[in-house]
Parts: sequence; C-alpha cells; structure tokens
Amino acid sequence: MASLITLEEAQAWGEKTKLAPAWKDGLDQALLEQVQVEVLGNVGQVADTSTWVSSATTPSLVKTIIAKMYVAWLIDRQYSSDDDLSAYAALLRSTALVLQTSIVGSEIDIPGNTNSESGLPSSWPDDTTEGPYFCMDATF
Repeated sequence: MASLITLEEAQAWGEKTKLAPAWKDGLDQALLEQVQVEVLGNVGQVADTSTWVSSATTPSLVKTIIAKMYVAWLIDRQYSSDDDLSAYAALLRSTALVLQTSIVGSEIDIPGNTNSESGLPSSWPDDTTEGPYFCMDATF
C-alpha cells in the first residue's frame, strides 16, 4: 500500500526534538501501512476509499486521522517510558478515534468526499421543498 500521508503531515503532529531520530529515515512504512489499513477499514464503512491511493487523493481529514494515529504509535513505541510524551500520544490517539467514530456514525462528513454511502438523498438536508422525505432503500 502506498503512503497516504507525507513525512511533513506526520511531523506536524510530532514533537520535533524528541522525535527527531524517528524522522531521519522518513516514515516507518511498516507501521504506517498498519495504521492506514486500520483507519481505512473503519472509514470504509461509510465512504468509498478505493480512490485514496496517495497523499494527493486522500481527503485532508482522513490524512489527519492517519497522521495522528501514526505519531501516537511512534511515540508509544519509542518513548513509552516518557510520561509527558505518552500523555501526548494518548491525546493524539483519542482525538483521531473521535474523528473516526464521528465519520462512521455520520456525525461529520469527509469534506470533498462524493462517495458517501450514508444512504441519505444527495440533496439532504439542503432540499428546501416541502413534503415527506424517504429513500427507496429505507426500512419502515
């Protein structure tokens, strides 16, 4: 699987001084692939992720989730004994999971995603016409 985030996108969430050794060789592709599979597996429940094949084609919100999760795992793996960094890793992971859960629960949309599988009409809720609303695939 190709990298869906860049080194710079990951570094934006990493503390530069203590993580400097981790950045010298670029992204850890094995770790990144595992994080990407996990994130895409979750988000793929409500969005078509098949076109997300690079940083350029992956929505910004999804890249943020991947970058936060990647840095959280990187910190935990390299600096688990450092309480300050472990707390920061937990914060990154927590906010990334909240974003994932909100996407899967259709509480927030992925900006620019036209492949939503939410089942709602494409005009929802912007349709200003009066009358009942329903989908052909709705269960009553």
